[in-house]
Amino acid sequence: MEIILAILPLGVSIFTLVVLQRDGKQAGIATLMTTIVLTFIFPPFHLLPSQLLIALGQGLSASLLIFYLLLPSLLLYHLLQATGSMNILGWGITRLVPNRDLQVLLLVMGLAPFAESVSGFGVGTILVIPIFVVLEFGLGSSAILGILGQMAVPWGGLGIGTTLGAELAKLDPGKLGAYTALLMAPLPMFYGLVALVVSGGKKSLQSRWPVCIIVGGVITTCLYAFSFTPGIELAGLLASVVAMSVIVAWGQIEVYQRQGKGILSAITASQSKKTSSVNLNIKSAGREVSGSELSLCRVMAPYLILTAFLLISRLIVPIRLWLQSHCVLSIPTVNLHLPLLYNPGFSLLITVFASSKILGIGVLEFQVAAVRAWRQFIPGALAIACFLIASQIMQVSRMTETIGITAVMLGDNYKWVAPYLAALGGWVTGSNTGSNALFSQLHLAVSTQSGLQLDWLMAAQNAASSHATMIAPTRTILAATAVGLHRGEAFLLRRMSPIVVVAVTVTMLLLIIATSG
Repeated sequence: MEIILAILPLGVSIFTLVVLQRDGKQAGIATLMTTIVLTFIFPPFHLLPSQLLIALGQGLSASLLIFYLLLPSLLLYHLLQATGSMNILGWGITRLVPNRDLQVLLLVMGLAPFAESVSGFGVGTILVIPIFVVLEFGLGSSAILGILGQMAVPWGGLGIGTTLGAELAKLDPGKLGAYTALLMAPLPMFYGLVALVVSGGKKSLQSRWPVCIIVGGVITTCLYAFSFTPGIELAGLLASVVAMSVIVAWGQIEVYQRQGKGILSAITASQSKKTSSVNLNIKSAGREVSGSELSLCRVMAPYLILTAFLLISRLIVPIRLWLQSHCVLSIPTVNLHLPLLYNPGFSLLITVFASSKILGIGVLEFQVAAVRAWRQFIPGALAIACFLIASQIMQVSRMTETIGITAVMLGDNYKWVAPYLAALGGWVTGSNTGSNALFSQLHLAVSTQSGLQLDWLMAAQNAASSHATMIAPTRTILAATAVGLHRGEAFLLRRMSPIVVVAVTVTMLLLIIATSG
């Protein structure tokens, strides 16, 4: 009976999103109210008022970390949209990689993992989704493609989740990262193939599957090797750089080959039709901007500033330590520790104000963009806060622990369900770090009692929880908010759930194979 009650909030969330097709705000409120009611009515999950208040505060503090990222991201997007910069950026990508399918792979298998590896917190999703919209993909397709770019979450935020999992399980972080790459080996290819189907259907899949296989293999090989040397912190970043280099080189080779065959003019004509609004006349936010008014270099400047600041703040140790130790918002009672200068949100704020100067944005335009960003932010922020508070209450009230203890009773068969348990943790918390914090010590105890190999068990935990964060309410709301997709959370959950289930199942099968000896 307890296990049924423990998973009831999750059932309410799925039912509200998928069956009733309500938006994330309504689903979040329903989930939160269900969780609170359970703590009042059923003794096994009872919380004192003080405990409930602390759990609420912890959920809000976790929400604040996301809010600090989401609001500046939306503001930057609306500023770039107001000047027509997003259109010029899309045009630049079409020039760098003229083929539309390769553009998709460049963003999904390269740029999004790069941004996520450097920063975490879903920055990769927020970064590429607006570019997909500019490249004339539908809102739903843009959101799905952005989510698919979250393929390197174990190495996200410079590997913070993997490092925490290794610390809790008493494992070497590099080894855990490498083993995670092995259990995820087919998945970069798989996500690339899915991206082709979403963007261009069967035709794109038939013509571009070799690129996915090669680039996916490159990503897996690099993640495995770089997890050992130079280490888990830089593995995702370097792997994505190599992947982007391969895709760009592939695209340029095709251009040279077509030039030799005398058909480049046809390609240029086709591309010019898609980007005519960029080359000739851009209309946005009530004004017109000519293509010559904003050079591609100026449009790229915000992204270069963001990337440079993130790299400097994370790779130069003295700067990183200074940023981590100054202007820290800390409330230990609710586990709030927010280094305001080190968080990616600060990098985005710097980028926002630098972009205003570089792109010549006036005070009135800035105010209009800020109002639009705020209106887009509020519904998503409320939904995210509700889900994170519900997640925290589930943890404090032992609902999450009840689910885990039930799984432990399986003994040696635990390895069949461990990836799905990890995925559940990733879905509930919306974070690989949060899921590892929940279940790492549980896996350690199971390994000690049953003799299951802890390194492979933790690798499955690390991989499967990362896959599930793709469809976590906080991430789908983030993607839907970034693209302005009304009630997009239910749509994304329906479309992405089968993909994530396949990914977790692949991880489970590879875990069985790895531990069969």
